[in-house]
Amino acid sequence: MTTREKILQETENFILKNGIEKLTISKIAKKLNISQPAIYKHFKNKEELLTVLALRFLNEQTLSAIFPFDTTNYTQRADIIHDWLWAVASAKFYAHQETPEMFALYTTYVSENQTLSQEHILEMVQSLQRAAALSTPEQAGALIQAFAYFHHPKISPQWDNFFQEQFENVWSLIKKSFE
Repeated sequence: MTTREKILQETENFILKNGIEKLTISKIAKKLNISQPAIYKHFKNKEELLTVLALRFLNEQTLSAIFPFDTTNYTQRADIIHDWLWAVASAKFYAHQETPEMFALYTTYVSENQTLSQEHILEMVQSLQRAAALSTPEQAGALIQAFAYFHHPKISPQWDNFFQEQFENVWSLIKKSFE
């Protein structure tokens, strides 16, 4: 494991154990038995470290199933779209439930950063467009927007035990356009 990866892993461990509020670069350096300047060799500041960690959490740990989305066992476009949308929704739902500290990090450092948020949405649009062989990115974007309730972190406080049932209710309306 590289020093950069060790820093990211230790930062994540610290946040999970203590929360983001108590995080300092000096605490991470001390835990890794390295100097603070050694951390700044890999990340220009604490904000960059947390942004990289939030993106890693989002793309590698939360949404890895859609980058790329495996369609080898599908015959129907509607099934691909449904399962892709559900992969995103359920991954974010369970991340919010199981690792609220990391989900809060993602919410703060990705969804509230307009540039990163736009990049994230663009990656999602491209993934869905490829997976479902949609002719335009606008089609994929519209589907993602239609299901924003089920993946946008600002709405996560409203997610409850009826999350999947609500998802399927919305899907039943959308599915009709693919039949």
